[in-house]
Amino acid sequence: MKKVAGSLLSLLLLTLCSCGQPASNGASRSPAGQKNDSVMGLVKKYFNAKSVDSMYALTGERFRKQISPGMFRNVTDNNLFPLGEMKQAVFLKDADKVSIYKAVFASATLQMVIGLDPADKLEAFAFQPYEDESAGKTGPVASNNPLVTAQDRIVDSVALGYMRRLAPVGLSIGILRNGKTSFYGYGEATKGEGNVPGARTLFEIGSITKTFTATMLGLAVGEGKMSLDDPVNKYLPDSIPPLEFHGRIVTIRDLSNHTGGIPRMPDNFQSKVSNGNDPYADYTVNDLYGWLRTLRLTREPGSRFEYSNAGVGLLGTILQKIYGKSYEDLLYAGIAAPLGMGDTRVNIRPSDSVRVAAGYNEVGKYNGPWNLSPAFAGAGAIRSTAQDMLKYAAAEMDGPGVPAPLERAIALTHNVTFRDGDMRIGLGWIYRSAAGKDFLFHNGGTGGYRSYAGIDPDKKIAVIVLSNCGLGVDAEGAKLMAWLERQ
Repeated sequence: MKKVAGSLLSLLLLTLCSCGQPASNGASRSPAGQKNDSVMGLVKKYFNAKSVDSMYALTGERFRKQISPGMFRNVTDNNLFPLGEMKQAVFLKDADKVSIYKAVFASATLQMVIGLDPADKLEAFAFQPYEDESAGKTGPVASNNPLVTAQDRIVDSVALGYMRRLAPVGLSIGILRNGKTSFYGYGEATKGEGNVPGARTLFEIGSITKTFTATMLGLAVGEGKMSLDDPVNKYLPDSIPPLEFHGRIVTIRDLSNHTGGIPRMPDNFQSKVSNGNDPYADYTVNDLYGWLRTLRLTREPGSRFEYSNAGVGLLGTILQKIYGKSYEDLLYAGIAAPLGMGDTRVNIRPSDSVRVAAGYNEVGKYNGPWNLSPAFAGAGAIRSTAQDMLKYAAAEMDGPGVPAPLERAIALTHNVTFRDGDMRIGLGWIYRSAAGKDFLFHNGGTGGYRSYAGIDPDKKIAVIVLSNCGLGVDAEGAKLMAWLERQ
């Protein structure tokens, strides 16, 4: 259930997705490479000074059109600065217009990618998982891709680039285009079994769940159960003080678009974790309420985007309370059953266990499933398949057969509820752009899975990427969306 802002660690590489043949580590540095080195030195200096504004000032116009100051600050504050001091940034190689470095922090080692625009401003800037390429995978990768069409070939190129990294195990990719669905599987659903993931292989989708929660909210609004402007405290025990700052209360809308000023995670969360491989299982609704009783906001709700698992978990908790039903029951009745998504659920039925892709972490070690408690179900509990997720994508495009109440709820989630520069948030959904075209985006991650959903309701195209490995698939999904947008 990795946060969306956290996913920007691999998404900040915005404009140079395809690299050419790299220079060797011992090759002489080109003038462009020397400029990259100079900017890298400034990045290191400003990072260790925790000067977010100075780092952002190094970026160029093209970068800023994609990543707003608020988004950038969210990544640095919540994902990078906790890594501690950047002790080293060692040059590894040049690849066309970018230089790649090994960034050694006090508590982790990452790969840093830097590339400059003609004005010598950052155009490509990314922190990604560091892997020793000498230990990368070689040899063929099992796949069911027929390699007949241009789409087949671009999928193959993107998928193989991911699969030949050190840790990936399996991929299930779904594409919706011109009313036609296509599915591609790579690798293995379970290590050593040779079972290529199929369209109905089950994966944890992590935080893409938040878009389902937003749709459930839309249904509740349509039924008159609640309003987006309702104070959150209206649905909480009286023992919880008003969630407000300087008179501005936290509303239901603020929970869904991550602007309530509620931290990413409760500060009593770690004390409740009994199993590090399944960390959300034991955190109860009472634990959540106990934290809220002590929570004091530090800024006005609605003023800034800060991705919050706790906030959307609270929204899911409120929806369960209003309806008196479990999250899975709400999911089935409101979305899965009407859309024919028979494989989309929270809990795996014993009869379906053979179709579950085993989950592995970012270094390829078996992690096992995450079983989120009701307090966090709305933030990341859903399991689904590429086939079902394309049914979901089709519904986001005003697809045929969507019941009117659900159609209205979906439309509500698309309405922009918050802006920060070029960043736009609906309810649950985040807007991104590729090839000059805006589309709906969300991603997800649990201990052993990563997911990507990109949907353009106007052009009626969608990309779903599901992985049973802890290495993100955002870059792969973005490449496929960009290709489809250009067609």
